[in-house]
Amino acid sequence: MEMVSAFVSVLIGYYASKAYKASSAKGLLYLSLGFIILGLGIFVRTTTATFFVLVNRVTDVVPSSLAGLSNVAGVVFTTTQLVAYALFSAAYIDQFKGIGQNIGVEGVAAAAVFPVARLFYIPTLEILAIVMLGFVAVSSMMNWLHRRTLNSALVFVGFGFMFTSHILYLFIIFNEGFLFIGQLSQLVGFICLLLMLAKVNRTNA
Repeated sequence: MEMVSAFVSVLIGYYASKAYKASSAKGLLYLSLGFIILGLGIFVRTTTATFFVLVNRVTDVVPSSLAGLSNVAGVVFTTTQLVAYALFSAAYIDQFKGIGQNIGVEGVAAAAVFPVARLFYIPTLEILAIVMLGFVAVSSMMNWLHRRTLNSALVFVGFGFMFTSHILYLFIIFNEGFLFIGQLSQLVGFICLLLMLAKVNRTNA
């Protein structure tokens, strides 16, 4: 599921890039860069997590060096997330600056082994990601309330599901099942955004 999310995220970035070339809206450029970075980050996290799972299957004791590597991998991935979310925020800030102009974003991503869990959950950075993505989700909701179109609704629902996925990740420490639910929520959000961008590109074709 993570690998599919990575592919969909990069695909969203591709469609946003096409829309940017057609409209020159700066917000679309931010979205394109953000989703490409996010997709690459998810891909790296997935391959790293797979490596840890394979190591765990061949040894009963996880080497301390690998535990340290999981911390580094977790920080690197979360940093790519924060960069992506900062770009999403910039897209909406740019939209607010250009209010009244046609540059809206509407034209426009098993914890059974502790080191693997860290690739999905670093409390401090996770909370920061929630704050940033929360801003994007609220902004997309305001955009939908203002426009009331299918495209703006898909953007709102997409970022809403992405925001929900991070809320769910906070509960991994209580039940590892929240990891799967969070990944599913993230994938649904990506699909909503992909549908919107595919619709926009088909309209502009």
